[in-house]
Amino acid sequence: MAGDEFKIEDRFSRSRGLFPYVVGIIGLVVVVVIVMILTGKGLSHLPFGEYFAVHAPTAADGTEALSLQSLKNTTDEKTTLSIEGTVMNRTDRKISGLVAVIAVTDRFTLPVATVNVPVEPADLEPMGTGTFTTTVMLGENGLGTYNLQFRLPNEGPFVPHKDERPPEPIGEPQAEPIPLPVK
Repeated sequence: MAGDEFKIEDRFSRSRGLFPYVVGIIGLVVVVVIVMILTGKGLSHLPFGEYFAVHAPTAADGTEALSLQSLKNTTDEKTTLSIEGTVMNRTDRKISGLVAVIAVTDRFTLPVATVNVPVEPADLEPMGTGTFTTTVMLGENGLGTYNLQFRLPNEGPFVPHKDERPPEPIGEPQAEPIPLPVK
C-alpha cells in the first residue's frame, strides 16, 4: 500500500527545485534596472539615485542663489505683455543655462501661456548679472497675474531667488474715490 499513498503534486515538487525561478527573477530585475538607467525613467527610485540628481545651487550664506534686481512689465492695449528683468548670481560658482519660467494667467486665473526665457549671458559668473526679456500674447480676457521662477536647463530643478528690487517711488497722490450713492 505504500505506492497508493495520497501525494499532492505541485510545480516545486520536481527535482529541479527553486533554482530556475530564482535565476529568472534575478534576470528580470537586472533587465528592469538597465531599462530604467537607459531611459532615465524612475532614476530617482534606484539605489544611490541622489548621486544622479542635479541640485539647485545655494549662496555661500546658505540662502537663495539668485537675486532679482529689477522687473518691469508693460501691456499694449491689453493684447500683449512685455516683461524684462535682471537677475544676479549670488553664489561663488558659475551658473550655466539659467532659464526664467514665466507663467501668465488671465483675469479669471486661467492659464494663458508658460514661457521659458533664457537668461543672457548663458554663463552667469559669480556675482554677475544677467537679463531676460519676453513678450506674451494675451487672450481676450486680458492679464490677471504672472509668476516668475528660475530653472536650470533641461527641465532641471527650480532655483530659489530673493526679491531685492528697490521699492517703487511713491507717485502723485491719487484722487479720493467718489462714494457711491446709498439707496
